[in-house]
Amino acid sequence: MAQTLVSAASRVISTIFEAELNVKLLLHDLTIVLLLPLPLLAQTNSGKAIFEAKGACVRCHSIDGRGGSLGPDLTEIGLKRTPQSLRESITDPNAEIYREYLTVVVTTKQGQRIEGIALNEDDISIQLRDVEGNPRSFLKTNLQALRREQRSLMPSYLAKLEPSEIDSLVAYLRSLRGSVEPGTRMRKPAPLTTTIEWLTRANRDAQERPEMVLDSLRIPTGATVADLGAGAGYFTWRLAQRVGTQGQVVAVDIQPAMLDRIRTEVKNRGLTNVQVVLGSQTNPALPDGVDLVFIANAYHEFSQPEAMMTAIRRCLKPNGRVVVIEYAEEHDEDPVAGLYTMTLPELRSEIESTGFELERVLDFLPMQHGLIFRER
Repeated sequence: MAQTLVSAASRVISTIFEAELNVKLLLHDLTIVLLLPLPLLAQTNSGKAIFEAKGACVRCHSIDGRGGSLGPDLTEIGLKRTPQSLRESITDPNAEIYREYLTVVVTTKQGQRIEGIALNEDDISIQLRDVEGNPRSFLKTNLQALRREQRSLMPSYLAKLEPSEIDSLVAYLRSLRGSVEPGTRMRKPAPLTTTIEWLTRANRDAQERPEMVLDSLRIPTGATVADLGAGAGYFTWRLAQRVGTQGQVVAVDIQPAMLDRIRTEVKNRGLTNVQVVLGSQTNPALPDGVDLVFIANAYHEFSQPEAMMTAIRRCLKPNGRVVVIEYAEEHDEDPVAGLYTMTLPELRSEIESTGFELERVLDFLPMQHGLIFRER
């Protein structure tokens, strides 16, 4: 009797989960229908059909929990990759491969050869997922050879798909941007960071990869950039070098001591294109016509984020960008775990509710969320 009840309960839970998943997929498809112009909608629908059938991409990749697990989850791939990067991944998958998706080849002492991607590895054993999607485990003492090859298990679709079909597949992948649940902000703002030693620590470059971040933003010479919550000026002088003498960086902080530190830093570096501004908890006091607002490790300290984001939106040029860098609560090795971290859903929910739309995710940061927003 008890076994029958457990079995029945399991079926009910499974049915509920399946229903919730179907609702999510339906909402995603409905969002696409409402937001895309008809020609692009048709192309996106065509790309979805190719993804699921002719391309058989769904065998290796999952979207919203449905599909294979041999390749990366693609639920938010439209935020993480440019159209050019997506096209290259389809036509030349070996061009850019993250280490976790390098092809692992093991040969057993019996001569059996297995290819897959590594799931876990230690000094004694390796676990991988083979090309059929099955988990496999091997003791290294039972292997004749173990190596990683600089190639992807994914085949090139250059010869398999027509150019128009590749265009449609790219359009579909670009439409995959995840979703965010609207809700009331529950978190408490973190206290202000006042420790200069933390802001100028020796390993900060390795943790935050500042040059890679700024390279990815492609800030044009002559731009006006606001460094909001500038702290000790870690990004301020880097931004000033990027915009050049024809551009300007407005460094904003609510702590006068931090602004004094920035003045000294830019003077020592011979930079004359930085203006320091004392902001408040509700107003960054930015000029009109800002091309880019850069907020690094400061958003979590905003005591009134809605007012701040509204003020930021007013100062932006048309098509201006807001970049938010925050330590991720999802990372176990985060050096500021808990108090000074935020989850991706928290960031998206709060910022998108103030009239912004997430355009892209910088997914190369080891411990942080890197998000690029534009006004909706």
